[in-house]
Amino acid sequence: MRQKQTTELKKNIIGLSIGIFLISLGTWGQLQGKAESGGISEPELNELFHSVLHHVKNDYVEETQAKELWFGAIKGLLASLDDAHTRFMTPDEFNELQVETSGKFGGLGIEISIRDGVLTVVSPIEDTPAMRAGLQPGDKIIEIEKKSTRDMSLTDAVSRLRGDPGTSVNISIAREGEDEILYFDIVREIIKIKIVESAIVPSSNVGYIKLKQFSKTSTEEIREAITEFKQKNIKGIVLDLRWNPGGLLSAANEVANLFIKEGVIVSTRGRRKGQDKIFTAIESNAIAGDLPLVILVNHGSASASEIVTGAVKDHKRGKVVGTKTFGKGSVQNVIPLPHNTAIALTIQKYYTPSGVSIHKKGIEPDYEVKSLDFTKEDKKKLKDIRDQKILSDFTKTHKDYNENSVAEYKKVLKEKNLEVSDFTARFLLKQEINRYKKRNPYDLEFDVQLKKALELLN
Repeated sequence: MRQKQTTELKKNIIGLSIGIFLISLGTWGQLQGKAESGGISEPELNELFHSVLHHVKNDYVEETQAKELWFGAIKGLLASLDDAHTRFMTPDEFNELQVETSGKFGGLGIEISIRDGVLTVVSPIEDTPAMRAGLQPGDKIIEIEKKSTRDMSLTDAVSRLRGDPGTSVNISIAREGEDEILYFDIVREIIKIKIVESAIVPSSNVGYIKLKQFSKTSTEEIREAITEFKQKNIKGIVLDLRWNPGGLLSAANEVANLFIKEGVIVSTRGRRKGQDKIFTAIESNAIAGDLPLVILVNHGSASASEIVTGAVKDHKRGKVVGTKTFGKGSVQNVIPLPHNTAIALTIQKYYTPSGVSIHKKGIEPDYEVKSLDFTKEDKKKLKDIRDQKILSDFTKTHKDYNENSVAEYKKVLKEKNLEVSDFTARFLLKQEINRYKKRNPYDLEFDVQLKKALELLN
């Protein structure tokens, strides 16, 4: 008797399951048919969303907060655009952005983005903890403080990397060409960036300008440097945009105009044609319009750097030396919303004078010159050199960079069975000794890209 009841119960359960399945199948078929034919209207989609929201609020196993559900829905909406630069900012995240633009924060000094779904270093900024630690453009940040960055928003990542000056943050890096994960403990600092550095290279009488970011003051600072150069009858100018992650579109247009007399510098195009803009050169602003020019770029040159580079290259106004640029060619607008929230929305892409978009492509230099780099064998030893504090201990008693200190440093490394190439030993030692010394913004000993630029100008 019990067996019969069990069998009938099973039949009922199976029958019920089939019934539910058939009903679901029928409903799915209707929806699929509408979807494929574009038949789901916007009011129906709105009804569908609120149906899901109703069930989550009332039937989900744990109680939910309405604000978190709505914020999550908005983030999901923007994520469906598959654009890492378009994002929703909660009140806390919007406040973080405002703190960042004020420049008063403890950080590492890196520009980051999400590329192919992975948190990626666009460029470390010179003379910051990130640059000194050895982070490189293209590095994939896979963990922050041992927490995976998978599905982590850009704003959340920035918030985790920032903190009180003097505190340390641990990040895990996957780098192309490296077989193992690289781990960095980097001490945060107040990031104060000297936007423009300039000097005349005595051996060649060439004016050198290093621009680290495109800010409100960068154009005027470069103008002052050029005016000083012209008074000393220089042969030409090297504009160094390596490791420059970009900045203001207006500043990019103004800086390019210092060197270009006429024609289009950049154009921006978006969905609303009435908002498309064409930026053209004004001849009276081109105070260096006749001076020979070379621009230095690398894979850390992005956004506004690529606007200037593209304009100079397309107009054949100067030569471009280095390696291919990063390829960030979109324009974002930060739109404040109610309740102290905001969205950063990609509204346009920019195009070089020849009408080319470099987004996710980059700009190829006229002369490809790769910078000197450590060998794979040397890179494996760098961690031990850092962990054992060999370099920092050595420079406590050796304050000058010269042939004697180089020879003694090599001897110390040999004694510890950590011998490296002559270039690696010299580069690390010089960088450490000169870290807190006032020095020229250029270094002809190791900078093969700058040497090529001077060769072209001479």
